[in-house]
Amino acid sequence: MARFVRTRRRFLELAGSGAVVGIAGCLGGGGGQQETETEPTTTTEAIDDDHGEERPEGVSEEEFEHGPVPEAYRTALSQANERRDPDDLFTKEAVKFQEADDAVEAGLTEAGRDCGNCAEYIPDKNGDGFGACAKVEGYVDPEDWCSLWESIEEAEAEEGGGDGDETAYAV
Repeated sequence: MARFVRTRRRFLELAGSGAVVGIAGCLGGGGGQQETETEPTTTTEAIDDDHGEERPEGVSEEEFEHGPVPEAYRTALSQANERRDPDDLFTKEAVKFQEADDAVEAGLTEAGRDCGNCAEYIPDKNGDGFGACAKVEGYVDPEDWCSLWESIEEAEAEEGGGDGDETAYAV
């Protein structure tokens, strides 16, 4: 009987705590007071649930993940001078897109390999902290990673004659 009393008491404590937290959440943590001033505008909006990243102001989660990206990126050149084709892009899911630190932890890549030093990356052009990719849809943080990662040096070496077409480079 004593065990039942302790279990019941613990249940009531937890239930009471949950009710208090629930009510506080419904009130928005403001104690029921309505705010009269608006928050200052920031450069970022909601946090993306999949990556824990903030998004540029006015960009929905759908746009952030799948695009379209701002006009400055739509057909821009990557760091290795590859033109982005908005009609021929991989989804983030298809290329295991994630934060670089998470990819290292999962054993998918080595430390130091991230979008910011990838040949396919198109650096930030509008000051929002995000760029794009010549191969992947949506916004790209330079600290992200995907399975298409290629060093800029490798891409430049391939472009410089690694395809076996010497006539294209004849003087």
